Amino acid sequence: MKLYRPSNGTEGEMFQEKNCLKCVYWGIGLGCPIYLQTIMFAVDEDDYPNQWRYDKDDKPICNCFWGKK
Repeated sequence: MKLYRPSNGTEGEMFQEKNCLKCVYWGIGLGCPIYLQTIMFAVDEDDYPNQWRYDKDDKPICNCFWGKK
């Protein structure tokens, strides 16, 4: 499994707009803990979340994404 980490702030904002802001977990309490961990830790650290990864088509996804209704 290849973990995903945005290469810069713009790419991170695009991922957030496409995924995080449309997820039911966004905005609960302090926000999504997965998103916060991607900011706090490097990909090679044990605490970097494994939910952000590349799918079979090499596109970045969050495997905990649950779309808002």
